[in-house]
Amino acid sequence: MAIDFMDARFTAPICTVRDVAELVGMPLTTVQSWAGQRHSRPQLITRFPPERRGWPSIPLVGLAEAATLRGLLGILPRKEVWAAANWIRQRFETPHALANEKLVTDGAYAYVEEHPNLIYRVATNQHVIRSTVEEYLRPVRFAEDFYPEAFRVNRLPGVEINPHFNAGRMAFERNRVPVFAVAGSLRAGETVAEVIEEYQLTRAEVRAVERQLDWLDEAA
Repeated sequence: MAIDFMDARFTAPICTVRDVAELVGMPLTTVQSWAGQRHSRPQLITRFPPERRGWPSIPLVGLAEAATLRGLLGILPRKEVWAAANWIRQRFETPHALANEKLVTDGAYAYVEEHPNLIYRVATNQHVIRSTVEEYLRPVRFAEDFYPEAFRVNRLPGVEINPHFNAGRMAFERNRVPVFAVAGSLRAGETVAEVIEEYQLTRAEVRAVERQLDWLDEAA
């Protein structure tokens, strides 16, 4: 299957570094380190120079790469995560190997198998490795080509980030209503019932947005 690496999934910045840290549950400083290019360490999370300070710089594929790194942290000592991630990228010689659903799970296991003398090996097996990595990749919705298609937002059930809709801003998957529009209506004083009617959402969906208004001030 031919993959268009110029597609918005790979090239359209939709998240800031802070957004990514929040969405995958990693310290901001860790994401900053892995999304930055250094002489001693290559960039592991795809990131582009932002058009303006504070604007999005990380595309969907970079968000998936961050989820992979979070998964590796669940099975490897912190000092080994960078080495494992870089090893996976080099082994498969494929753009964005850390965002490929099939390659990353197979690669994580292969890395451990090829380094049997490392102390963490006694506490891991294929099942543990696969289940741990897959757990952190669960928010990622993958396409048939095994690369990410969208990222589900845990705080808001039914909401996802998809670069092909609403410029990658959070939206409800079933009807593409942008979350920022719902939040804006609530902040403007509209009642939950009015918002339900205006956007054809359920009460649970609107209440979920209402509960996250403080967080959405920064994230949406």
